Amino acid sequence: MCGTVLGVGTALCVALPLDLTAEADDTALERPGFSLVTRDGSGDTGLYTSIAIGADGLGLVSYYDATNGDLKVAHCSNQMCTAAMISSLDRAGDVGRYTSIALGSDDLGLMSYYDATNGDLKVAHCVDIACTSATLKTLDHAGDVGQYGSLTIGIDKLPLITYYDGTNGDLKIAHCTDVACEAATITVLTFLQAEENVGQYTSVTIAGGQGLISYYDATDRYLKSALCPDLSCTEPTLTTTPDKTGDVGRFSSVAIGTDSRPLISYYDATNGDLKVIHCEEVVCVSPTRTVLESEGNVGQYTSIVIGADGLALISYYDVTNGDLKVAHCGDVACTSATLATPDRTGNVGSSTSVAIGTDGLPLISYYDVTNGDLKVAHCGDVGCTDATVTPLDGAAINVGASSAMVLGADGKAVISYYDATNGDLRVVHCADLACASATLTTVQNQDNVGQDSSVAIGADELPLISYYDATNGDLRVAHCTDVACTMATTFTLDQAGQVGQFTSMTIGMDGRGLISYYDATNGDLKVAHCDDVACRSAKITILVSKGDVGQFTSTTVGADGLALISYYDITNEDLKIAHCDDVVCGSATESTLDSRGNVGRYSSVTIGSDGLALISYYDGTNDDLKVAHCIDLTCSSAKVHTLHSKGSIGQFTSVTIGQDGRGLISYYDAMNGDLRVAHCANVDCETATHNAVQSLDDVGRFTTIITGKDGRALISYYDVTNGDLKVAHCSNSFCVPYTRH
Repeated sequence: MCGTVLGVGTALCVALPLDLTAEADDTALERPGFSLVTRDGSGDTGLYTSIAIGADGLGLVSYYDATNGDLKVAHCSNQMCTAAMISSLDRAGDVGRYTSIALGSDDLGLMSYYDATNGDLKVAHCVDIACTSATLKTLDHAGDVGQYGSLTIGIDKLPLITYYDGTNGDLKIAHCTDVACEAATITVLTFLQAEENVGQYTSVTIAGGQGLISYYDATDRYLKSALCPDLSCTEPTLTTTPDKTGDVGRFSSVAIGTDSRPLISYYDATNGDLKVIHCEEVVCVSPTRTVLESEGNVGQYTSIVIGADGLALISYYDVTNGDLKVAHCGDVACTSATLATPDRTGNVGSSTSVAIGTDGLPLISYYDVTNGDLKVAHCGDVGCTDATVTPLDGAAINVGASSAMVLGADGKAVISYYDATNGDLRVVHCADLACASATLTTVQNQDNVGQDSSVAIGADELPLISYYDATNGDLRVAHCTDVACTMATTFTLDQAGQVGQFTSMTIGMDGRGLISYYDATNGDLKVAHCDDVACRSAKITILVSKGDVGQFTSTTVGADGLALISYYDITNEDLKIAHCDDVVCGSATESTLDSRGNVGRYSSVTIGSDGLALISYYDGTNDDLKVAHCIDLTCSSAKVHTLHSKGSIGQFTSVTIGQDGRGLISYYDAMNGDLRVAHCANVDCETATHNAVQSLDDVGRFTTIITGKDGRALISYYDVTNGDLKVAHCSNSFCVPYTRH
């Protein structure tokens, strides 16, 4: 099964004054002048999950990123949640444990969570439906507070949060004064009976307009319930002890059944059982207790919800087998249940949370202990006897070598890249200009595919991706069905020998895709001109066949409307260029631009503000970064300049034109393992200013640079040390660091 969305053969699963301070903001940046984001890669994420269904009918999951100590949220891209947009909401310190999420009365997500660095209770109020960012507030900082939080929305449309005061061993409640929970009335709950260390494993819901709380009494080791007598729960609660037979009451979860009576699921630590209580009344004085499963050690991390059939569904963790399990109640009181195991691959199922989707089917978020992943299971029926399982975040994978990036029709970046761990072609669709949050999708996961990808935006405003199929030695394309490429249709264009490496894609003046690539069997430069917008088939042309040619291709459309392709001549070790004679590139005029030494690898071509091509490339003889500025539209020759010659630099180049009309080149500093950028001093790029974008770890291979809608450069690149795909968003149009005075 594909980790996110499948797509295999069919639709599936001019100079400006230098004023950096006007547009720069380096608050909390890793390096002043640049915003650095890991867009995909390894990590331990998915603990303390909580799930709700958003106003758009899609799942919204809050969870803890243990690797970075962050509060994160995943907004599902479809009902089955086979892909999601991942956003980091709070990165200040170690934050995000004990998350609880609910949909507020303003139709925006609201989360309570624990700030472990300061021992505080915090809330995050989403700014949009997808929760790409949030307003953060500290509600309680009196001692060590905020663990075991639970959040619900009262009949007054205001949030109500229960949580544990670890300093005093108290159960506390926060009644928010507004929908965003900018402030709250904090109350230490008092009871009709004396209690000592209470308030762990809390769960809160609304019963008859009042807050109903289940919790664990750590002193007596009992399950307890408390009913608030008022909306804000500032008055003494009515408490009961629904179960005191052994050490019971951890991992409790409470819901109100279709009979308007409480149902509480919880763990019996004495016997290792999953238990449920059905209360005869809201105060829960005389409950019916049922053991739902007793085989092995089961029942931790319970979460209960009322299904579309009116019967309760409980997700929980089977410790003995390391499985995610579900109990579907047989009646309203849940005196019996049908058990199912939606996921048993590895040690999975802790930190579960369940909600009912708009399709009437359960959606479960949980933690994969084996891989350190956030996973979701979309049930195939109301009883969850089968499910589609998807890892959403944290997968320990090596991704980003190689990658390509383009500006989408919506003004947001689209990045195609290779998942080396799984041999998959994947896509990132950025949710904002800085790509601080994004949707991640697996486009194809059959065979070993996705190397040497290139992406362009077609005449239909949808991404079109060319890539190499290493299993079959073929050139393939993926035509996305939406701007975010959450689904795509894939096609094989050329399978004559081992073909399809070093692909580069552009859209011609006829609105069709044009792909340059290398034929490894014959050592030829080839082009594929798509027959339609989706590129279901293409006209294949051997463009250059003299010697071994065609590696490190880069293609663009010149000012004359015809394609220009830069490439490496392996036989002669030269940088060459081919100027197509027509739109379909049925033939081309070749020129040698640089033949001094071993030159031309890692070439990248763009059209400058003067309408002439500018090519960045690597001089392997001298380990230098070089540029070639063409003298005419056909690039019959070029002015060649060495831009950087200090150390071993210039591999993995990518060039774009900045807001000032000058070239911006991203490249790799092999001596120091840095990602660097060169800002050309003029249109010819005779000289340039060089800056390190990131110097921590070994980073900067497989770079792609584009200029965003904000006029600032965006760079995608590979982090060798961590095996991650990363993105750097320049904080000014010149992409240079600055010092704040």
